Amino acid sequence: MQNKTDFAKLTTEFLIKENKTITFMESCTSGLLASKLTDTEGASAIFKGSLVTYSNEMKISAGVPSKIINKYGVYSAECAKAMTDTVQKIYGTDIAVGITGTTGNVDPSNNDSVKGQAFFCIKIKDKSYDFFIEENVSALSRMEIKQLYTQKVFESLFKLLEQKDT
Repeated sequence: MQNKTDFAKLTTEFLIKENKTITFMESCTSGLLASKLTDTEGASAIFKGSLVTYSNEMKISAGVPSKIINKYGVYSAECAKAMTDTVQKIYGTDIAVGITGTTGNVDPSNNDSVKGQAFFCIKIKDKSYDFFIEENVSALSRMEIKQLYTQKVFESLFKLLEQKDT
């Protein structure tokens, strides 16, 4: 396996240095974003907590408007943004990330699912940035797909943090 840059560690170190807080609302990554962030010593200074809302019901229960899911689908940029807004409001953080997508089989609970697609939103202060992942994941395990998505989120987040006045 090739050696990849550890963007999770770089992100955590950056946030600690800048004293900026972060949270996540995760679906398809099942808590892996939070787990990777806390692999770096000192993460407790900047990480307030996260939500893993794997089902539509839990997303709605946490505060994602059902009308967003009904109108755009759970696998959409609109849902990822609503997840980000929701979790930032709950935890009161400087930065929030929401991610929704598929890992492997098409989801029988959601007609809009396509294998290997994920939507995520990064919100820094009050500005949101939308991202879309589309990969051929047919040869990957569910864990490998979650790792792929997690790497892409942290890479995007770190690049945004480097160029923004956080």
